[in-house]
Amino acid sequence: MTAAARNRAAFDPASAPPAAERALTGHSGASVVLHTSGLNSFVRKTAERPEMNTRLTSQAEKQRMLRMLGLPFPRVFMQGEDCLGRASFDMEYIPGRSIAAAVGDAASFDPLLVVTAVERMAWLFSSTAGDDLDAALFVRKIDGIARHGAADPSLAAEIEACARLLGAQDWRGIPASSCHGDLTLENILLKSDRSIVFIDCDETFASSFWLDFAKLFQDISGHWCIRELYAADAPPVHRVNAIQKLDQLGARLRALAAGIDPALAARLPQLASLGLFRAIPYAKDPALVAFLCGRIGCLLGQRP
Repeated sequence: MTAAARNRAAFDPASAPPAAERALTGHSGASVVLHTSGLNSFVRKTAERPEMNTRLTSQAEKQRMLRMLGLPFPRVFMQGEDCLGRASFDMEYIPGRSIAAAVGDAASFDPLLVVTAVERMAWLFSSTAGDDLDAALFVRKIDGIARHGAADPSLAAEIEACARLLGAQDWRGIPASSCHGDLTLENILLKSDRSIVFIDCDETFASSFWLDFAKLFQDISGHWCIRELYAADAPPVHRVNAIQKLDQLGARLRALAAGIDPALAARLPQLASLGLFRAIPYAKDPALVAFLCGRIGCLLGQRP
């Protein structure tokens, strides 16, 4: 029996020690709960419904594998299913704050720490690159999101315009490779000792380290992680300070992308726009959809 199988067999949520619970932000069709019990604190991630089990199990296995390869991820303790048949896994609790939070709160951090950690991951993933992904994968994804948005007449025109812009891009030449799958600044933690930890890897519609850069630049160039600073009541100086931090980080990450593959660096605006467009189905507020469409227009040269 493998170690993962033993962990799954040993998993019994009812046997967990008493602990205070605090719900964290749920991601990827899952609930995330911090169980605080001193040194035995842990995070439990549970699929919202059994139909999401395969995706959650894949996330746990990917996180376990990447940690084994030496990348800084929380340790996965146990996997299994709860009494409702929903997949669940426990992982190490890492105290820290996300880079997205540090940017939004004007907190200081060293961009070089982030870039060094991303560089290690990116070179590992790029070494697994194989044949190019089918460009039709991207076209179908864009079309599917456009159809989803068309259900709201007030947003359909803007979403369709973004879909046309993205559909006109060249989606050939993107290599298939291993990847994190959701490498946003929200999923990069800065620990108290100033080291970096990655969290919340995912299984995406197309696996490529280029799409990891898409997620990074959806925040850095698309400003997704500071969207709240665009609200009418947000002090403009806060947004200016946050953008300055993002620009500093972005300059280093662009240089990293160029060092790995100049073609990747040249297509970062396109990739970031795709990342923003993929957020539309999760944006319930019309103002947020408008923000996403506006940022896509800026990145693809259609708006100032």
